Amino acid sequence: MTTALHPEDPRQLGRHHLIARLGAGGMGQVYLARSPGGRLTAVKTVHEHLAADPHYRERFRREATAARKVTGAYTAPVLDADPDARLPWLATAFLPGVTLSRAVAKTGPLPAPAVRALAAALAEALRDIHAAGLVHRDLKPSNILVTRDGPRVIDFGIARAQDDRALTETGGMIGTPGYMSPEQILDGPAVTAATDIFALGAVLAFAATGRNAFGAASVPALLYRIVHEEPELDGVPLELGLKDLIDACLDKPPGNRPDAAAILHRVVTAALSAWWREEPLRSLVADAEASPRPGPEPMPAPTVQLPGPAAPSRRWREVSRRAALAAGGAAFVGLFGYSVARGGGAGDQDDDPDAWQVTGGTAGSGAIRWRLSPGDGRVDALLATPAGLVLHGLEGPVTSAGAVQLRTASTGGLRWAAETHGDVPDDWGVTDDGLLLAGGIRLIPTVTSTGKTLPGAAAPDATQRWYVVAGTAMVLSDMYVLRAVSLTSGVELWRREERTDTEWRRPAVVGDALLLTDELARPTCVDARTGKERWTYRELGKSDTVTAVGALPPDRFALLTEKGVLHVVDARSGDRTVARALKTEISRGATALARTGTVGLLLTGSTLHGFGLDDARLTWSTPALGLDACWTRRPGGSHVPVVAGGLLMHWKDGRTLTALDPRTGRSRGRERQFEGTGPAQCPPAVAPDGATVYAAAGRACAALRTTAKGLTETHTRTAPAPVTALTADAHGWYACAGRKTVMAVNR
Repeated sequence: MTTALHPEDPRQLGRHHLIARLGAGGMGQVYLARSPGGRLTAVKTVHEHLAADPHYRERFRREATAARKVTGAYTAPVLDADPDARLPWLATAFLPGVTLSRAVAKTGPLPAPAVRALAAALAEALRDIHAAGLVHRDLKPSNILVTRDGPRVIDFGIARAQDDRALTETGGMIGTPGYMSPEQILDGPAVTAATDIFALGAVLAFAATGRNAFGAASVPALLYRIVHEEPELDGVPLELGLKDLIDACLDKPPGNRPDAAAILHRVVTAALSAWWREEPLRSLVADAEASPRPGPEPMPAPTVQLPGPAAPSRRWREVSRRAALAAGGAAFVGLFGYSVARGGGAGDQDDDPDAWQVTGGTAGSGAIRWRLSPGDGRVDALLATPAGLVLHGLEGPVTSAGAVQLRTASTGGLRWAAETHGDVPDDWGVTDDGLLLAGGIRLIPTVTSTGKTLPGAAAPDATQRWYVVAGTAMVLSDMYVLRAVSLTSGVELWRREERTDTEWRRPAVVGDALLLTDELARPTCVDARTGKERWTYRELGKSDTVTAVGALPPDRFALLTEKGVLHVVDARSGDRTVARALKTEISRGATALARTGTVGLLLTGSTLHGFGLDDARLTWSTPALGLDACWTRRPGGSHVPVVAGGLLMHWKDGRTLTALDPRTGRSRGRERQFEGTGPAQCPPAVAPDGATVYAAAGRACAALRTTAKGLTETHTRTAPAPVTALTADAHGWYACAGRKTVMAVNR
């Protein structure tokens, strides 16, 4: 979408009607707004002098795209964004509540059970953020909002990709004094998810004591203490292991800190405290909700000014951060509450990206067949196909312009390339007929083997919300319009415009039947060939809404509601076959439903469940690393479990891979431990033989074979950097290491 602030109506940003100005920072302004459907939103714009900076605009584009992928129970969802507007803007859900900093200031330090519950919520939020490949980099009490539904992590809207260090200017620093990690200050190792864990430890120390873990001092003194001194944890309760947990999070070396999944496993109990519902905090939150809000009448136009230029922030001109510490200070200003100090100089210039290079290897079993280096560019995603290895890469470190490439499996030679716009095509895939689909990066449907585009098909644009594949049709949602396109001719089959301001969510697909839901919770089945409604499901409970839908082929759908009720529905008639209230926590946006064999699967948050298809009863449960790391994606972005040899390949945590019997949830044989090199960031890949599995956690990679006794290891390899993408074909497997090296490894 390329909608700028309308010059004829300064009260409008895209489809959001501005109501009031909430505040401003050194880099942007924030407005209370209302969506077309009446939902309150927080719309955040950047100043004109920053919008005119191409480097900053590209950074905003990448980070806005990444932020929309972060979902979960304890984050504030990003609803909309327009990085191409004259003044780039981003809209999030407006959440009435109080910041953790104000809550502690008003009501005092939290009791130990509340701190443990806060740790669980924040660890779950960070796990979801990190699973999207992001680092928040500014977790602090004022970026944690306490609402009637619990704490929410906010202002990760300019979080950046973990491996993309170039988005931080030379000599710059992103973070807030007192909550920054040593590596942020010293610019030593690349900033990773461990940076957020350090900040989490500082936040928990503040919640438990009401004081900063490194005291109250000037900026240089605080930064020096973080790097060289131990935190002040006097007053942190010893009970419930809180002091040990905080101390572990605040360990100086990043590799010594636990990851978010490990923290969550450490603090979660069956009865975590709902501390925000207890006095005096409950009344504080209630007062925030009841405080006067601007009404539905629009503001007078002169009151809402076009965000104009602000005085530029003070810049560090020193060569290094150590020089900055010695000099005695720097200004920390924020975009949307995200504090940034920029450095200037020659390092701001970008060189032209070098050519991509392929180097050969050997033909031995388990040996590297070839390596690919993208020069100054990077690789975002890999996809093994019968025609060869499809990969997506960006041209340089600060750009969203890139290309999809097809490379031969045997040598890595380039066969064709197509220009794209955007990064990390989470919705891409190849259909059974060999058609490559990747709407998220604006790729025209393309024949994988030849690189030729589908005749008559138009390139997707920024208004496309989602697409799914149903038989030989591709059904798309463009804003509030549904349409279907033939995958054989590119011709539009049907179009349907909605008469409401609600937005259809990504549907579940069974055969040629689509199960659609929207914000008004109207589950409707549509024929993918004709667009005609087949039935509407009317068996939801009063005031209940759908949070997730799933396909249970060949003839059933599953719906999970906000109140935790699981419905199983006949795909042909729309009749309910069973409904059951589940006694488990539901993580909105981090939940998926699927089927394997005779068992239904529900992955929600950090737990995987098995359930009966006929009675919807949960039969087993086991810890899970998270949706994006455990389940792979099909064309259109739907998640599916990874199955090999009849066993469910499952990341129990960031380093433990298990082969589960889906009927019982029990591990078959010994679990495979990946020690010491970082957590898993992607699901296992299964070879075409259906029995060989490839998995990676951190830099450690393993080729495994499924047997009646579980997993047998065939060979291992260490990647030069953490593996961010993994795929496999009949020749072997392919790993993307640190987004800078692609390894093709023989089977």
